[in-house]
Amino acid sequence: MSAGKNFLLVFVSVLLVLSLFSLGILWSFHIFIYPQVYEKALAESGAYNSINLTDVPGGSFIKIPNGGIPALVDGLLENTLSYLRGDSSTLNLTLEVDSGKLNKFFLDSASNFRICSPGENPFNASEPNCRPSDINASDYLNQVLEKKNFTIPDGGKVNLADVFGLKNSDTAKIRNYVVNYQYLMYGIFFLVLIFSVLIFFISDSRTRWSGIDFFLSGVLVFLISSLISSFAFNAVLKEIGFVQKIAGELIGVFLSRLKTYSFVVGGIGIIGFILSFFIKKKIPEEKKKNKKV
Repeated sequence: MSAGKNFLLVFVSVLLVLSLFSLGILWSFHIFIYPQVYEKALAESGAYNSINLTDVPGGSFIKIPNGGIPALVDGLLENTLSYLRGDSSTLNLTLEVDSGKLNKFFLDSASNFRICSPGENPFNASEPNCRPSDINASDYLNQVLEKKNFTIPDGGKVNLADVFGLKNSDTAKIRNYVVNYQYLMYGIFFLVLIFSVLIFFISDSRTRWSGIDFFLSGVLVFLISSLISSFAFNAVLKEIGFVQKIAGELIGVFLSRLKTYSFVVGGIGIIGFILSFFIKKKIPEEKKKNKKV
């Protein structure tokens, strides 16, 4: 094999190892954009029993559904993550509410706004900035609701995303980060396929080089998971109670996925290495010329 071909093979192999390693990290994080891992962690930690809506700002106006706190929290989780993944076009946090309590919550919020300085604009576009000194809280609340095109319902349901002003640029930014993360993961997956195919046609031994690359990547990911498991549980969230349990559960799931990936990729590498002894090798150009002579 020529020096140029050797260099190309080594270069593509390095890219394949890096791509496989990156894919392992991204794939392991992928579970955190789906609600099941959080629901499992909340259930096993007993966190549902510790949630008290009266401790949450404005939580008193929310009516508990038939399934209790778990149904309430799980619904919000599922809808929020669906929006962040890009599966839903809008952030839907619709819940059944007590209209009287909701109105009181808004009124209390309006009363707590600071008083505007002389000449200061009470609104920044549609967002409330301050309350004019000559307007009482009730009138200011009406102005705020009018600016936001929001009406307090007489009964039924309301979208908390509207109530708390969550449909803003910050939420959209998070959504963009999550969507771009998914594109990046799928992009790296296709790079792995491309590099593997290139090595198959460049290398005389076909799958041997890529087999070694897959095995090395599996070992690297396994070492990373071992290092994280050695330090994570001591370094992350030393609080007592369910918070620590939830953190431990989430870290455990992440590490489990890392190790699963390392075993699968390492196993593919071993299979590829073994197969290389049974696949017909590519005959170098020099040998082809000698045979013709």
